[in-house]
Amino acid sequence: MDHEARLNSLIKRVADAPAPSRELFAEVWFATTGKQHPDIKGRFAILMDATAWTEAALLTVACALPDWRVVTKANRGAGEALMLPPDHVGSVPECFSDTVRHAGGAALAILQAMLVAKAEGR
Repeated sequence: MDHEARLNSLIKRVADAPAPSRELFAEVWFATTGKQHPDIKGRFAILMDATAWTEAALLTVACALPDWRVVTKANRGAGEALMLPPDHVGSVPECFSDTVRHAGGAALAILQAMLVAKAEGR
């Protein structure tokens, strides 16, 4: 499977996931972060063991899209995430078309938004 097809498959799997899982997070990590220092990999594993999903998602973004910013919001189990590229200046628009909403929580919204940004070649 080529890189674009793999990203598109992961976007769908994350979008359809009812809740975070170790298997899904690991697959996204290995598909998007490239070669990382063992300390970073260890930190990711610790976060997953602790089910600290939002922190694991943020670490994945930091490795997959360095210098990008994540704007996130959680509300009663659901979550939203927006990826802002390094060259973004100013405040976050109130209504931004690339905001991802996920019923499974902020961590899944963050992963989905990051995967979409990578797939779109941002």
